[in-house]
Amino acid sequence: MAQSYTANQIDTRSFGQQIQRLLDDLNRPDLQNIAQQYLQDAMRFYQRKPFFFNEIDNSAVGTWTANTLWPFGTTIQINISGTVYAFVQVANLPGSGVTAPLGGSTAPSWPSTEFTAPTGTPPVLPPPVLPVAGAVQDNQAIWVNTGNYQFGTTTQLSTVYNWNQYQPPIDYVSPHLVECTWSGNIRQQLAKKSYGELRYYDVIRPSPPYSYPTMWAYFQSQLYLWPYPNGFYPLTLSYRTAPQLVSAAGDSNFWTTIAERLIRKYAQASIEREILHDAQAAQVSATAVIEELSALRSQGIMQQNADSAGIRPESW
Repeated sequence: MAQSYTANQIDTRSFGQQIQRLLDDLNRPDLQNIAQQYLQDAMRFYQRKPFFFNEIDNSAVGTWTANTLWPFGTTIQINISGTVYAFVQVANLPGSGVTAPLGGSTAPSWPSTEFTAPTGTPPVLPPPVLPVAGAVQDNQAIWVNTGNYQFGTTTQLSTVYNWNQYQPPIDYVSPHLVECTWSGNIRQQLAKKSYGELRYYDVIRPSPPYSYPTMWAYFQSQLYLWPYPNGFYPLTLSYRTAPQLVSAAGDSNFWTTIAERLIRKYAQASIEREILHDAQAAQVSATAVIEELSALRSQGIMQQNADSAGIRPESW
């Protein structure tokens, strides 16, 4: 489709250019050694703020990599003889004090047999006792084959039978939506509840579990689901992320392009206030920060508040 500029005109300003621009604004080339630190401090500060460019979800599913920590419920895709399967990590129990298990340096022999969750009263908790059909151990991690991988449906995180506590992605700053894909590829938004309410429901938890989750809560940096799932259901997490810091001169991301002036002016105000002790100059730079922040917020609101859709803007 038509666009107003070509790919080689896309903003690709680098961290090195941002550092040099900051030194030029300050007219202090001798501050080269601290410019990077103050720019990164500005990025850390704004990582916690909502912007239109730090909205993300966990729909992209990765593949196995060597020597990797695999959180409970992590889902990867494995190609076995031309058929792609979804494998879920079930080794460590959240809240048990066991950290995410470390995978090995070489890939295991992946089974093509689908794993069947055990039943009984009380139901058996993960991890499964090996050997068992459809399961394989990769160093400390245990993987189970949950069936054919389905593009657009399978996500990075899956429920595990009879377990309701899950670790969100490491860059999970604040939640927006939590959805669960049920049988028939129906993706349904879960209702947000308080942690206390889900704890109350635990009193009437059926055993064994017989359903998929319909509610969620967030507590102690964990996602809690109810009812307890009776199988492997993909979880789609839509959330605010923290765009990573840049460090090398050639690095480029949102902080050096879309929000470049916001970060640069915030760093400039900090240096003028804390290093140069120039309150008047710091105030001028702080005014530029406010202007730039307002422009970015307005852009985000305009993207969400289309007249035809009537979508209300986010709370800022």
